[in-house]
Amino acid sequence: MRKKYVGIVAAPGAPDAIARKIKKNLPDALADRFEEDFEWEVQIYVDPLTNYAELTKELFQKTDEYYGENDWDYTMFITDLPIYHNDHITVVDINEATDVGVVSLPAYGWPPNRKGVLNTIVTLITSVQGDNDRARATRDAAGRKSMVNAFKPYFKMNRLHYDSDYREETGSEHSIYQIDDNLRGYLRLVSGMSWANNPFNMLRILSSVVALAFATGAFGMMFSTMWNLSNIFSTGRLLAVSLLAVTGMVTWIIISHNLWETKNQETDHRFLRLYNGATILTLLISLAFYFVVLYFMFLTAGLVMLPPDYVLRNIGEEEMNIRFYLELAWFATALSTVAAAIGAGFQDKSIIQESTYGYRHRFRSQKMDRE
Repeated sequence: MRKKYVGIVAAPGAPDAIARKIKKNLPDALADRFEEDFEWEVQIYVDPLTNYAELTKELFQKTDEYYGENDWDYTMFITDLPIYHNDHITVVDINEATDVGVVSLPAYGWPPNRKGVLNTIVTLITSVQGDNDRARATRDAAGRKSMVNAFKPYFKMNRLHYDSDYREETGSEHSIYQIDDNLRGYLRLVSGMSWANNPFNMLRILSSVVALAFATGAFGMMFSTMWNLSNIFSTGRLLAVSLLAVTGMVTWIIISHNLWETKNQETDHRFLRLYNGATILTLLISLAFYFVVLYFMFLTAGLVMLPPDYVLRNIGEEEMNIRFYLELAWFATALSTVAAAIGAGFQDKSIIQESTYGYRHRFRSQKMDRE
């Protein structure tokens, strides 16, 4: 049985994780698409690929390096960089001379569809098999339409279309499948970048902040002032307090950890909006989970520590139901989040900064320079 080798080069983090998830299913998926009976072997390499999104020419230069240095039948790249071409967001880029494919993971949105990435790679590999098939798939109108239709199910909210261009860094024509850079495209890209930032990892980093917030709120729950305030606050007021607390915490974390990207010679306005948008969304997602976890902790504490009869004597009500405990937990969570924001400022800056695009790519750049 003839052996076929597929090399997947992935950036660290989310691209590497999704590459390893699809590795197991890729040989079977390829076997179903090919009439010939091949034995498929998938190899995964982790490489920072490049540092800044606006310097993607380095990414395409690396694709040529890997193609020349490895004896793979098919070479695929998965990057966490947002890639633009003629003011459109690139989803897939194929080098027509080498058949090397580049998949931009952020373009798949939140969360990146693992099945979609798997099928994208399978479609790319099957489209480049053989010289004649390759020409039909990329240059023939019917072939291009077939490729667009194959990718379209994973971009239902965005218009996917085809383009081609000559890239100087590879010295060849490229087939490019892209989506429009409109509001929907921007939101898809930012959400995909937020997934790559791994907001759940940031939540683990803030575990000590959760402990501080719970200690502060649990102490306050022992006094009738918090009971009375939560009891008289309307739902709208509780919601306003919560939004104010979360917004304040997001702002404080950004300021105290220098997470806001500013204009410089290497970063243009478009990528600044992406970097900062992804940072804000990452923090909001992390704090949303943080808020839910803390809420249920306070709800449990209230139900355990506060007997209804004792509370009724202090709030001047004749009866009490579960709503009191729900609103008390909500109020305690919002109030303690303000105290937690101060604690967040004392967390290790480098750990939190690793969950943002600008810092992570600067770190990769410095590492590549040292190597």
